[in-house]
Amino acid sequence: MKKDQAILDFVDQWLSVLLKLDEPTEALLDSEFVWQCQKLHFDQPTLDLDAAFPIEQPMTSLTGLKKIISKINDKMMLGHAIYRQWQNWQAKPADSQKAWLIAALQQLKKLALANESLPFVFHGVIAHLELISQAATNSPASVQWLKLGRNGKAELRIMNDQYKLLTTQTENLKGPQLNVFFEKLALYFAKRHDFKPTNIENEWQLTLTATNGQKFQTRGYWLTDATLGELAQELRQIWNGDAKLWLFDGLVHADKIDRLTIRYHRQLNAYQEDGEPVQLDYLESIVIDRARQDLIYRKHLSDDCAMEHRYHIANAIDALLDVLQTPDFLAYVNGNDDDVVFDPDDQRRYAIEIQTAAGQTRIINGSFDKQGLPVDFPKLAMIIEDFLSFYGNNELIDPALYNHQWRRPGQYIYCDVSFEEDGRTYCYRTEDERLAEGDLVRVPVGRDNHLAIGRIERIQIVDGQHVPYPLSKTKLIIGPYQADED
Repeated sequence: MKKDQAILDFVDQWLSVLLKLDEPTEALLDSEFVWQCQKLHFDQPTLDLDAAFPIEQPMTSLTGLKKIISKINDKMMLGHAIYRQWQNWQAKPADSQKAWLIAALQQLKKLALANESLPFVFHGVIAHLELISQAATNSPASVQWLKLGRNGKAELRIMNDQYKLLTTQTENLKGPQLNVFFEKLALYFAKRHDFKPTNIENEWQLTLTATNGQKFQTRGYWLTDATLGELAQELRQIWNGDAKLWLFDGLVHADKIDRLTIRYHRQLNAYQEDGEPVQLDYLESIVIDRARQDLIYRKHLSDDCAMEHRYHIANAIDALLDVLQTPDFLAYVNGNDDDVVFDPDDQRRYAIEIQTAAGQTRIINGSFDKQGLPVDFPKLAMIIEDFLSFYGNNELIDPALYNHQWRRPGQYIYCDVSFEEDGRTYCYRTEDERLAEGDLVRVPVGRDNHLAIGRIERIQIVDGQHVPYPLSKTKLIIGPYQADED
């Protein structure tokens, strides 16, 4: 464990150096880094990263490193790679090399923290905190690095995905609220916590320094803990600056969505055989309301033709809106070029209205197409579609249910199973009365009874005297086929 603590100290020191600098300075080119690597044996040759991952070539490609970084679990191999890359950065400084080093050091820190014998537990009084929040966003900013002391002095550094500094904000936070926040934070981390990955692309890393100089470190993910969200809100209320702090929850608890409205409007000019135009005015809308705990999906073709589906599902609506919450939710639209030719006879428009718990309203509108919609609209649409599908089963009009019949004693269920479209069918038996025509099933085939996947084309219930194939020769269906079994 002493070795892991030495690695943590090494990582913290050089991460701090890298995050402050754009290029290596003369002071950075001294022998201290080399000496520390030698002490940790990172200068010793080991399996090369490019040899371990020949397709991604992570030593020469930041993109390649990001693809495989989570797969690296060898501290010595990673440490040696960092030692080599540091030398490259000194010889030829570049933003991509700096970003490479930071990503690798952060992974090394995770590996060292994972080897701690006990979960993170804080003891004492907090004198200082450092919190790095990272987000997979479409905005230029992707890293926030906050330093905050008990004396109220604070510094917030905002960086891009290459860890290049975009802006720095300093604050002097005064008042009893800061002490209360530190006390609550210390009390929270005085207990053991195991943060489960729920939104692995967005994470935070925390270092707390006690008044006796001892450091405590841990990491977690956004949307993992409501109490941390409340603590994040308390700090935001103390914060004087105009920057929106991501902290532990990525603003999920700060700008909570209370109501989301999506409207779609299509105006289509169709033409009859005589050339006379007929205008079709079609509307769709989805309203997700936290207060009412419902989702309403409306379709309107005309005053005489309209549909409405209402899903009132307590708690599920909260979860749905919380999943949609990200720092840049529907924030970016690429927009169509000026010379794009739209179809004048088929106009599609949209409007999205977002209302937050703070009483703010944001409206986005434009043409309903790839460039006119927000870049993350496809993700939003898939989440809503999955929600509707999950709660969209209709048993009342399900033929598998209204065609179902129960067996009498001495009767058997025979199924005609095919293995290709419009192919020959084969008789199988089953005791599973839940199977229905059209279901895919696993069945034994041939003399060796090897497994195959077939489709039930017909089900019939017959008594022993009228079976379509001899009872003793008819094989049993093994069970329904699940796609995830492949």
